[in-house]
Amino acid sequence: MKIVICQRPSSGSCYAKWVRELMPACQLFLVTESGSKAAEANEGYCTPVLVDKYHSDEFEEALSSIACSGCDRLISNSEDDVERVAAIRSKYSIPGMKFPLARGFRDKYSMKSLFSAASLPDTDFVLVSSEKDLREFVDRHGPSVLKPRDGAGAFGIHILNTGDDVDMLLQDRSIREEIDGRKLIVEEYLPGDVYHADVLLHNRTPVFTSVSRYVHKPCAFREENYGSAMLDNASPKRLEIIDLVDRFAQALPENSGVHVLHFEFIDDVSGNARCGEVAARVGGGLIKQSIQSAYGFDISEQFVRLELGLPISVVPTVDDAMKTGWLVRTGGNRLHAPSDSSEWLLDIWDSEQLNDPTDAADFVGGAIVRGNNERERVHMLELVESNNIRGEQ
Repeated sequence: MKIVICQRPSSGSCYAKWVRELMPACQLFLVTESGSKAAEANEGYCTPVLVDKYHSDEFEEALSSIACSGCDRLISNSEDDVERVAAIRSKYSIPGMKFPLARGFRDKYSMKSLFSAASLPDTDFVLVSSEKDLREFVDRHGPSVLKPRDGAGAFGIHILNTGDDVDMLLQDRSIREEIDGRKLIVEEYLPGDVYHADVLLHNRTPVFTSVSRYVHKPCAFREENYGSAMLDNASPKRLEIIDLVDRFAQALPENSGVHVLHFEFIDDVSGNARCGEVAARVGGGLIKQSIQSAYGFDISEQFVRLELGLPISVVPTVDDAMKTGWLVRTGGNRLHAPSDSSEWLLDIWDSEQLNDPTDAADFVGGAIVRGNNERERVHMLELVESNNIRGEQ
């Protein structure tokens, strides 16, 4: 069996090690950047195919050179790789998620069709093809969100409350160019809480779903820290979101090759969850670490098993007292360990440096807590960041 892994340079996950342990006799290749953390983490378990720049034509040329001679599996778990890896699968008839579907998990405009196919509640939106489109949408809906079609990590998001906000934003030449290139969508701003569901799928059926509430809206990462707390088992909101996830999964095509989802939902003014965004990857921040601390397994490792067509070993539910919350320092206060936190603070680190984040993945500190219920977990996260210090003074 010939297996190829594509791994972003900054990832330290041991994908090659996991595959080698599961399939000792396979031909195993790793495509990543020379001298990267990913290359170091997987050294000795595979044949490395190293490129000078991961996000370049060189990557696709290297991947094609391996895949063109036959490949049984092509594994990736990065937002940036979803489309280009799917295109290679389509070109060389490799099992897994193919390009048309992958586009829906990356392009915010195409993503809306995934929600409509499952008859899921969504936000009103429009593809912005002119300045007039943007002005008319904000005039009609009031507070609105302008976002890049291919964005991730809350990068490039603008909250527009009035026509004056639109006029000010349009003074930016790069925004006007993106509008001309039809690279932006605008959708109504929902005032409610934001949630994420992290899901493992087998044959369009969720076999694991963890639902959490963000402690601050992700789009506020420049002013606040970024993190979430798991919802309690009996939470009506958790059950509502699990139902939406199940419906979405059932609406996917047969043999879609989708084995993991990071789904975001937002409450509308009536308190009902609506679809925000969905990605075919493991969630970022400290979501993976938070799940491992609560449930005892690495979601990325289980994703690899599903990609290889192997059974997984997960705990679908745990007692509320085992559940966790996490926080990373983006634009908020420096993180610290309260004096009485030894029993509930599972991990914490902070560089103590000032941070000017470009997106929600740009963080310089992190913490994981465990509490008996959601309210307690949120309170613990508040204690961890309640020192009013933004960084090195």
